[in-house]
Amino acid sequence: MSSTQIEPFCTAILRTLRRSLLPPTIPKPLPAHTHFPSSSSSSTSTSSTPRQPSESAILIPLMNIRNKPHILLEVRGKGLRTHAGEVSFPGGKADKTDESLIHTALREAQEELAIPPSHVEILGMLEPQYSLGNKSRVWPFVGFIHSDPQPFPSIPQNLPSLPLTSIIPNPEEVSNIVTLPLSSLNNKSEDLSMHYFRLDLNKPYYRINCKDYLLNKQNNDNEPKRIIGIEENGESSESLEIWGLSGWFLNKLAEKAGWLDPPPKGISPED
Repeated sequence: MSSTQIEPFCTAILRTLRRSLLPPTIPKPLPAHTHFPSSSSSSTSTSSTPRQPSESAILIPLMNIRNKPHILLEVRGKGLRTHAGEVSFPGGKADKTDESLIHTALREAQEELAIPPSHVEILGMLEPQYSLGNKSRVWPFVGFIHSDPQPFPSIPQNLPSLPLTSIIPNPEEVSNIVTLPLSSLNNKSEDLSMHYFRLDLNKPYYRINCKDYLLNKQNNDNEPKRIIGIEENGESSESLEIWGLSGWFLNKLAEKAGWLDPPPKGISPED
């Protein structure tokens, strides 16, 4: 955590956070893709022209829980075909019926965690990134989860959020919920380990061990355990961590908001 004192989310803090983010307005038509799938990933295609990546969107949900600021994440179901058992934000690919990419993020959050779209105040977005193999361009939207639907209150005191009992994970997609307190984003914490995003020395970031912040620790199937996964650069992980693309987005948000100091460049990452 940076030297800035972290307080519960209130109208003034949301206003400041909104100014630090990109406006959630995406031009139409969408910006041209700058990356395409590698030749190996497109070798099975019947077309000689590489397929353009699809568009996806995620929601980075902010909440006040027990009068303390938190970020909400999910543990992906172990039966999913991709990134099973990993920590991520709710989201997915855009459907043709989606009115916008914001609609995509809100729809997915409702499908995966039962978060009503009418309770989400979109504050802004971060720079999009490409997923593994450039299969999808991912647009991250940041939103605060209010206790009541629009119109949202404009009050000086702390804002109430939807109760956790109303956050219901879809068992087909989500095995558990992570409630990450902003107080855990401490640069000196043993839960943070420095790595390079996709082995790019210009992109240092922190992986965050979040096994202590699982919402349902009593469920045997969701008991905190050392989950072994493979990150996008082939690097293995031996703990329940926020890493990869989700970790990158979380780091960028935390840096912009002043919750976390960026890691220094040019030092050896932890293995």
